[in-house]
Amino acid sequence: MTRRAAVLVALAASFLPVPAPAASADVPVVRAGAPVTGEATAASLLRPTTLRAAFRVPPADTALYVGTPWFVRDLSVTVVGPGARRRTIAATADLPGRMLGLRLPADAWQADRVELEATTVSLAAPPYLLTAEQLAQIAWRTWWYAAVFGALAALALVHAILAATLRSRACGWLAAAFTAQAGLTIPWLGIVRPPPELSQPLHAVLQSLAFITLALFAFAYARRVRFVPRVRVAVWSLVALNVVATAGGDVMQDLWPLPDLVTQAALAALHLAFIAIAVAAARAGIAGARYYVAATAVAALGFLLGAIPANDALLQAAPLAATALAAPLFALALFAQRQRRERERALRALPVHLDGLTAVANRPALDAALASACEHSGRTRTPLAALLVDIDHFHDYNELYGHHAGDDVLRRVAGALEDVTSRKSGAVAGRYGGEEFLALLPATDLPAAQKLADTVLEAIAALQIAHGGTPLKQLTASIGIAALTSANQTASAEELVRRASTALYVAKTMGRARAVVNEPILAPPPRMARC
Repeated sequence: MTRRAAVLVALAASFLPVPAPAASADVPVVRAGAPVTGEATAASLLRPTTLRAAFRVPPADTALYVGTPWFVRDLSVTVVGPGARRRTIAATADLPGRMLGLRLPADAWQADRVELEATTVSLAAPPYLLTAEQLAQIAWRTWWYAAVFGALAALALVHAILAATLRSRACGWLAAAFTAQAGLTIPWLGIVRPPPELSQPLHAVLQSLAFITLALFAFAYARRVRFVPRVRVAVWSLVALNVVATAGGDVMQDLWPLPDLVTQAALAALHLAFIAIAVAAARAGIAGARYYVAATAVAALGFLLGAIPANDALLQAAPLAATALAAPLFALALFAQRQRRERERALRALPVHLDGLTAVANRPALDAALASACEHSGRTRTPLAALLVDIDHFHDYNELYGHHAGDDVLRRVAGALEDVTSRKSGAVAGRYGGEEFLALLPATDLPAAQKLADTVLEAIAALQIAHGGTPLKQLTASIGIAALTSANQTASAEELVRRASTALYVAKTMGRARAVVNEPILAPPPRMARC
């Protein structure tokens, strides 16, 4: 908060630099866009201080203003000279963005000096001398903060409703996190200007709430991952450290003994912890984990850019921009996970259950779904595609790494397959037997099935499972593709799987790690059961 508070009054400083004339020997000249520094002692929320400064302003062809960040409680300026003339001006919160400030007289550059007096709770963000153009830049950027606030508030409301209707803890924690982050953008909207006695404790509460709820969401989302106790202890220790650092910095300000480097390191470690949880969720095959990984990475990148010690408006706005980009990615991750649960619930409604090892549909469920999909395809005259996926050299993998590692591979490949096929409405994927998996794709022709099969291969390759018994030194899979189309609409379910198996055999003989399409037959074989 200490660094960000200065951004509101310094956003335009890098756009319209105004060269300052040579300063006099007695009173320094402050150029437009520069801070006004003076004599003051270290301050805090509990012990404010008075900042006094004397300066001169350069000639300008536009109006000059003195604006202050949130840490300044009151401000007055006395223009001294020429001669014995003295003019005192009290600041109001009427500048763009509800900034506390005032407009200097047009002839202020001719004055002997300008005396400033302000009560502040921190010296980290002093008043600034600004031009009308720089103020316009600040006012123009208000729309961006309003857009972020609106998006976060809408996401918070939607997830709060979902949490109540679906009784989902993950939705509830995410709604609370979005609410806290939306609250953090309120001071940037230019609607209200709360005094530091209110804004700083409120910032500490909201930021701490964001840390806590994001950690709760992370563990709720990745609950299928078996974290050892020390991992949870480490994450909650980082959350507690960041809560203490935020609250202490907001209240103690200049008197807070913890160095900025330690505070930044604690926040960086928390971002890394969230990324590690997201990666663990992806490795466990949790639906939507790729969105979760992207969200945590975007948030971490925004923090890193904002931590760069540079007076650059774009870098200072990076954390807020990262929040705006990461929020919908978190929502997509949760939505994808919810979709998978709905499909699993639908499969459990069948007379059979899920595969006990991989938690995807088992062989009886696939047979029932295949018969139903084949009947629907023939009745509605719509295509139906099937992908038969087989893990390459799986027997060798078990021999090299053991059956426990092989079981983990089956779970991860099943998760990757289901994650890809979940993007297709009505698709069903399950374990067909051993290391074989079958995916049924309604309303999908051969070109579309080929494209989806390539995506499945990419998802399996992205798991990066080492396999020393293969030339590629990495675990791969082969896919056979077949489809019921207008040319063979009356083919049976058994024939569809048989042709996919034939295509899989061709893929194996061609060198594995590929997807092969079996062209549709013109007529079903004789004496074959029809759908």
